[in-house]
Amino acid sequence: MNPVFDHKPQVAPASGKDVRGDEEGLESLARRKAVLAGAGTAAALLLALLPAMPAAAHHSWNASETRYAYYVTGTVTYVRWGNPHCQVRLRVEKGAAVPADWAQRPLPPGADETDGHATMVSARPYNGEYQELMLTLAPPDWMGKWGMNRELKVGEHIEAAGFLDVGGGDGLRPVMFWMAGGQGVWQKLTAFPHLPEPAPAESN
Repeated sequence: MNPVFDHKPQVAPASGKDVRGDEEGLESLARRKAVLAGAGTAAALLLALLPAMPAAAHHSWNASETRYAYYVTGTVTYVRWGNPHCQVRLRVEKGAAVPADWAQRPLPPGADETDGHATMVSARPYNGEYQELMLTLAPPDWMGKWGMNRELKVGEHIEAAGFLDVGGGDGLRPVMFWMAGGQGVWQKLTAFPHLPEPAPAESN
């Protein structure tokens, strides 16, 4: 009688290493699939977060000197309404005093009470060298959420309270602004690096 052999061919081990059986091979394949699936999920999560990360950085206050807020008022001379920020150039009334009713003025809709009041208390008249300041405003979608459903127009008169650019320059980042009819529009998306300091009593 011929001996009975296993139907699987017997292969001699190579280089002194054991040949993996079917079960071990299947387990290894399953592990590889699990690792690849996990890597795919992690990559998808990272891609989903990428649009938000630059946006948060882009809208931060790190480029502004948030220790001192300034009150400015004047006439709009240029408007660019769009993403990532709206921009308005303002011909400022140099040395315009903070309004007498400033402390009683209500904050715009949607305002953060703590940061809004801290900005109001810190606001002092702008007496800098520039005749015009470039105001960097929020994106149009956020403007709409805060009640601004139209573009500002050249020739309009507005008031604003905000912070100058770090290191000088003609930029001002408003925390809020008001139109001639009295409508206030909030502008703050992200946290300040630190709360602004109160203005000296004589500055107002």
